[in-house]
Amino acid sequence: MSLIRFLFSKVFWKHLLLMIVLTLFLVVGVYFWLLSYTRHGEKVEVPDLSGMKVEKAGKILKKRHMKLVVLDTLEYDPDLPAFSVRDQNPSPGSGVKEGRKIYVKINAGKYRMVTLPKLRGITLRQARATLHAMGLKVGKVEEKPYFAEVVLDIIRGKDTLRSGDRVPKNSVIKIVVGSGEEEFETDTLRSSTDSLQTGEEQP
Repeated sequence: MSLIRFLFSKVFWKHLLLMIVLTLFLVVGVYFWLLSYTRHGEKVEVPDLSGMKVEKAGKILKKRHMKLVVLDTLEYDPDLPAFSVRDQNPSPGSGVKEGRKIYVKINAGKYRMVTLPKLRGITLRQARATLHAMGLKVGKVEEKPYFAEVVLDIIRGKDTLRSGDRVPKNSVIKIVVGSGEEEFETDTLRSSTDSLQTGEEQP
C-alpha cells in the first residue's frame, strides 16, 4: 500500500517531472552541440582554381577555410602557366563543409626529358613512328646520297644526336635519310653522260 501511495504522491510526480525536464534539456543540448560540431547545413562554395598558380590557389582556399592538396603533376601543357591548377576535386561551384580538402592536379613546369633509342639504320617510317610515340615532332626530312634508304642522322637544332641522348618532349627533330644511291654512282653516271655528249671514249 505504501508503494501505491508513493506513486500517487506529490513528491513522486514532482521528481518525475524534474527528470523529464532534465532529460529534455540534455537531449536538446546534445542535439545543438552536434549541429555546431559538425556544422550541419553549413556549406562553402568551392572556387574555380583552373589556371591559378599553386601558391595563389592555396591562399584563396585558406580564406574560405579549405585546404589545398596537390595530388599529381600532369604532362606539361604550354597553353597553361607552369605549376598551375589543371584539374580539381570537388569541382568548382560544389558546396562543401569548412575544413574540406580540395585535391588538385597541376601543370608541370616544363616538358619532361626523354631518352633517344638507337634510330640510325632503321627506315624513315620506323623512325617517325618511334619519335611520335616518344612525344617528339618530326620536322624536316633531308636526303643524303647513300646506298640504303635508312636513317643516317638525327638532328635537333644544330646538334647531331646519338642514342642515349636526352631531349625535352615536344622537341622538333630533323631526320637525315639515305637516298638509296651512292654518291660515286651518281658522279660516274654524270661523267658517262657528259662523255657521250662530247664523243669521248670511256676507258
